[in-house]
Amino acid sequence: MLGLALGLLIGGPLAVVLLVLAGLLVGHQVDELNLLPSGTAEPEKNGKPVDTRSPQELAAQDHFARHLCALFIEVARADGDVVRDEVRVVREYFEQRLKYGPEALGLVRRYLKEHLARPPSLEHAAGACRDELPASERMLLLDALYGLALVDGHLHRAEQDTLRRVSQGLGLSEEEFRSVTARHFGDGQVHYARLGLTPEASDADVKRAFRQLAATHHPDRVANLGKGAVEQASRRFQEIREAYEEILRLRGK
Repeated sequence: MLGLALGLLIGGPLAVVLLVLAGLLVGHQVDELNLLPSGTAEPEKNGKPVDTRSPQELAAQDHFARHLCALFIEVARADGDVVRDEVRVVREYFEQRLKYGPEALGLVRRYLKEHLARPPSLEHAAGACRDELPASERMLLLDALYGLALVDGHLHRAEQDTLRRVSQGLGLSEEEFRSVTARHFGDGQVHYARLGLTPEASDADVKRAFRQLAATHHPDRVANLGKGAVEQASRRFQEIREAYEEILRLRGK
C-alpha cells in the first residue's frame, strides 16, 4: 500500500509498478523477520481448544482439585446443609483465583458431588493441599474458606473448629491463623482493652483477666448498695463477658 501511494505521488505507470513491487518485497521480509505479530492461535480440534498439558500435569491438577473440594465441602457443611451461595463461593475461587476453564470446572462439580455423598477426611485433604501450595497460597486458601463460612453472615462454633483444623492441617502457625481471622473480624483492640490487655496476650492471660474482672464486677457483690449499683455492675459485667467471648471468637476458640 505504501509503494502504491508513493508511485501515485511520483506519477507514471512504471514508477507505480516498481514501487508496488518494492513494497511487496519489503513487506514479505518484515513478516519473515517476525517484526509483525503473527497472532498464532492455540491448537484446536473440531473447533475447540486442545489441552496440550502432559498426562502428569493433568493428573496433578486432578489430585489437587479433589482435595481442595474436600476442604470446601467440610467447611460448607459444618453448620448444616450446603446452600447455593456456598456453591457460588467455591466456583468463584476455582474460576477467578485458580483460572479454571469450563472443562476443569466440570471436574470440580463432580468432586463436590462425590464429597457430599461420601464425607472426605479433612486432615488428609488439608495435608495434600499443604504439599501442593506455598505458605502464602495456603493463607489465601484459608481466607477463601473464611469467606465461605461467612456467607450467611455468622461464624458458628462448628465452623470455627473446622477452620482451625484446616489451618493446622495446612501447616499454618497460630500467628498466621490469627492474621487471617483478623482480616475478617479485626484485631479486637476494643475487646482486649476492656480486659486490660493487648492482642499479644496469651490465652492464659485472657482467661485469667476475664475471671478476675468478672469476679470483681459481679452484680451480687454490690447487691447491698441498691438497685442503681446493681444495674451499673450488670452492664459492666456484660461488657466484660462479651469482650471475652469476642476474643475467643477472634482466636477461633
